[in-house]
Amino acid sequence: MRPGPLASLEVVTGNPRPGLRRWVFSTLLLSGAREVHAELHHDGTVLLAANVSWNAARNLATDDIPDAGIAVSQDFIGACCRDLTTTAWELARRLRIDSALQLTTTLTAVTPSSTTPPPALVPVVTGFGGFTDAPNHARHPRRIQPVTAVLTPLDEAEALAETAQELFTDVMNQFGLDPQL
Repeated sequence: MRPGPLASLEVVTGNPRPGLRRWVFSTLLLSGAREVHAELHHDGTVLLAANVSWNAARNLATDDIPDAGIAVSQDFIGACCRDLTTTAWELARRLRIDSALQLTTTLTAVTPSSTTPPPALVPVVTGFGGFTDAPNHARHPRRIQPVTAVLTPLDEAEALAETAQELFTDVMNQFGLDPQL
């Protein structure tokens, strides 16, 4: 499995920053690092934001991505779903929260102004041998609907994997793809 966004926080995990009733881990101010921001709130809320487009088009021909599109990595989206699920589960267990957790996942694109339409999101998949491709049959949506899943702190590893897969599948289905973690 590919490393997820929390692996890139390795450079800051030894020095988390306190926030208002939360711990903050971020690589946003580090040059050359994947942009990742994570917050662990004292009430059990987990926030994970990551730049899923970073290096997604590294090995693609430039004509594979539409002019107004942003390449997003299917592998990294899956890793984000896996890391979010695991982190929320671990924090809930640590805080002894016994109620169900609602996980919400979405993709957004930053636009220069509120009047500018969002760019198309182009999925980049990694095939056998590590070759990347932007499938011709994939849709290029401008907006991704948020998807949700429910998890309980009492769930075991198999349920965690199923929840992460559910989130990942629901996001990637909006591109017309049926992925597996």
